[in-house]
Amino acid sequence: MDRQSTEETEPVNKADDVTQNEHDVTDQHDESPPYQNVAMESNKPAEQIERHEIKLDMGMRNDRALADPLARLEPLLTLLHRASPLQLLIYIRLTSEHFCQRQSKLGFVVLVTLLCGYVVYLGFAFSYRFGDEGSIRLLVITLLVLVGVTYHYMKKLHGVFLYTKYLRPCSHVLRPYRGLLKLLITVAVTCSVLLFIAIDTCTRRPASLVSLLGILVFTLAMFFFSTDPRQVTWRPVLWGLLLQLVFGLLVLRTHWGCLAFQWLGARVSDYLAYTHVGTQFVFGPGITDIFAFSVLSVLVFTSATVSILYYLGVLQALTEKTAFILTLSLGTGAVESLHAAFNSFLGWAETIPLIRPHMPDMTLSELHTVMTNGFATAAGSTLAIYTMFGVPANHLLAASVMSAPAALAMSKLFYPETREIRRRKAVPPIIPRQSTGILDAASLGAVSAISLVTHILVSMIAFYSLIAFLNATLGWLGDRVGLTPPHHPALSFELICSFLFWPVAFLMGVAPADCLIVARMIGMKTFLNEFVAYQDLGKLRQNRLDLAQTVSDSTNLTWVWDGTDIVIYSKNVTLVGGVISPHSEMVATYALCGFANVAALVVMIGALAYAAPNRKQDILHVSIRALISGSVACFMTACIAGLLGDE
Repeated sequence: MDRQSTEETEPVNKADDVTQNEHDVTDQHDESPPYQNVAMESNKPAEQIERHEIKLDMGMRNDRALADPLARLEPLLTLLHRASPLQLLIYIRLTSEHFCQRQSKLGFVVLVTLLCGYVVYLGFAFSYRFGDEGSIRLLVITLLVLVGVTYHYMKKLHGVFLYTKYLRPCSHVLRPYRGLLKLLITVAVTCSVLLFIAIDTCTRRPASLVSLLGILVFTLAMFFFSTDPRQVTWRPVLWGLLLQLVFGLLVLRTHWGCLAFQWLGARVSDYLAYTHVGTQFVFGPGITDIFAFSVLSVLVFTSATVSILYYLGVLQALTEKTAFILTLSLGTGAVESLHAAFNSFLGWAETIPLIRPHMPDMTLSELHTVMTNGFATAAGSTLAIYTMFGVPANHLLAASVMSAPAALAMSKLFYPETREIRRRKAVPPIIPRQSTGILDAASLGAVSAISLVTHILVSMIAFYSLIAFLNATLGWLGDRVGLTPPHHPALSFELICSFLFWPVAFLMGVAPADCLIVARMIGMKTFLNEFVAYQDLGKLRQNRLDLAQTVSDSTNLTWVWDGTDIVIYSKNVTLVGGVISPHSEMVATYALCGFANVAALVVMIGALAYAAPNRKQDILHVSIRALISGSVACFMTACIAGLLGDE
């Protein structure tokens, strides 16, 4: 009985368990989200499913409204939020951004509007006053900007079409005659320049023909001491000299070229004069007479300006076009030509990021050219420092540009290339931008000048101290053998340099009476730095101006020049160092414009070795020759100035 009752009870319990499980499953389905139930009803039509979803959504909103009475105001609050003034401004902002993105001609319309406004301004300005220097300046700047913008947009919009339609067919037609055309152009330019120089110099200043002799002597000396004279390619040498002569003729012998560079130099001086405003604001009035503070303000201001021009692409455009001319005429590689052109506007340190990717594959001749470019040219910021010593800015600008082809010519003559690298010649490097805006560019440029300021000030302190100690030591040694004033000049470092570089100064066209003084500056520039030499030149130039002013103001003047100093008895004034002729000052200005000195050699070796550690031995191998090439390139530029200069 018990067993039978147990068997009868078990089916009942199983049935209860099944019923309970079904009830649990039903509860689980009831607790599932409403949308899940709708999704499960896949056999229902789409309209019924959508209607059911809306009904469930409204039911959920009603339940939430019953739980929270403030939820009934949600539609009204949403409407007020969308109609608020802030939302209206946001809507206008988003709409305008969308319109600007869709309307490609909007920028053109804005540009045309600004251009029309500027034309109206020019009309009012020229009608109010025209003919003075300010109106000419405004006209020249407008024309230069107009030409640059027109060229940029023509190249950007129609450059490919013009090249494929006109330039490429002309290139294919002239390709068989390219060698003959180069020869004819070279002969024509050479004969024209030499004929003009012969006629002009012989009739104007026959003594300047000594500078022509200096060009021949320097060229033959570099060829004789070349690493391999048989490998010398004369095309870069000849065209480097021709470009120097042509540019020298434009700057020094044409009336409009001379006036243009004088005007440009005056504008540079006026622009640098604004550094006194920032200096007086930071350090107070009367501080500009101190050299350290003057150097700091000028370099910071100039570096910021150069960085802004670099960001705007002005320097890139000038550099690329200059490099194109150098490559086309001299036949040098794209990297070498671009580096030489870049050094004409910036310093050699700023060009290291440009050539760093190419340094592992450079030949010894190319490394030598890179270092020569750095030694033969001067940075734009340091040119501003030279003007502080009283050196004319127009001659400094001309010397910096003329030294670029001279550096390539002397480099390829002193260390010729033994093999051609067509790939590198065909692919010029790209000059990138490192700033994100004009303000960022100005800030980076100003901050980057701090290291240069420190280098200049520390170098001046060290070198002046070393000169004083060296002169004292040499004077003591000379006194032991009777080399003492007044019978003999005191033995000094400057005296040794005067006799050592006397032939160099004479071959550059310096007057024989001034050769000792100019040779002294060349020696100081080579063994110390160019700042010391330019300071010496600035003192002599100021002495000449003071003497001329004193002579013009006084009718009864008594003065004596003892060979070193000029003593004006009637004024009780002594002009220490004496004076030199204006022509000798000009030649010295061109000869000293460059970084070719022993101190710069050490710094350049370290910087280039850091940029390419695997080429350190090669850099050391070509460094001394590069220093000599850079110095001779400056001497060649000075020879051109001595040959064509009229001061």
